[in-house]
Amino acid sequence: MIIAIVNQHSSPDRTVVARNLAVLRARSGRRVCLMTTGGTSESDWCNERSNAGVRPWIDTRQVGSRAVRTRLAALRPLFNDILIDAGTRDTDGCRCVLAASRLVVVPVRGGALDLDLQYRLLARLNGARAFNPGMRVLFVAVSGPAGPDASERAAVLAHVARVRDATLAETVLHAPAAFDYGPGRCVLDAATCDPDAAAEMRTLYDEVYATVPKMVFAVEAQMGAAHALWR
Repeated sequence: MIIAIVNQHSSPDRTVVARNLAVLRARSGRRVCLMTTGGTSESDWCNERSNAGVRPWIDTRQVGSRAVRTRLAALRPLFNDILIDAGTRDTDGCRCVLAASRLVVVPVRGGALDLDLQYRLLARLNGARAFNPGMRVLFVAVSGPAGPDASERAAVLAHVARVRDATLAETVLHAPAAFDYGPGRCVLDAATCDPDAAAEMRTLYDEVYATVPKMVFAVEAQMGAAHALWR
């Protein structure tokens, strides 16, 4: 299954969510690939993780800007789950990723919305449905330690309402990018992690994968078994 993580500005929340979801998914015994549509941050992080001997190990690939559909089609038989940090920019690569994703996760800070950038993202999400009508969109509210307050909630809900069939996660992430847990590490495998932040990520993980019908996993299992017979 392909899950894209996008947001409307360059905050690190998107990358933090992608990495933690990948780690939790790999811990469940799934073959996971963590990808990005630009830059080398995910590749560097995965290499740091491997060099530090942190487990589970996470495979990584670069999406690139050309032949995205072909590349994803080639990777699907190799992995149970592909999580893609699709960035902030409206690129051909990002559009192709959205067109191929089963679910799109959108971390959003209600108190730091750039309305111009946010509306562009909402238009991109709505436009992707023309090519991918089964795509689900899950917004995730991100706030400081004491939030979100009423105005932040209202801002996030207003944007959720502008994307057809989008939903808002019950989980609220409180400052998930506030700490550096060391090279190749995230809150879930840090030696001295923040238990509240780790619990929020686990709850979000449960929500993310609860949005996908169990039938999808049954089909994927059958496809994986068929692929194994031909190897």
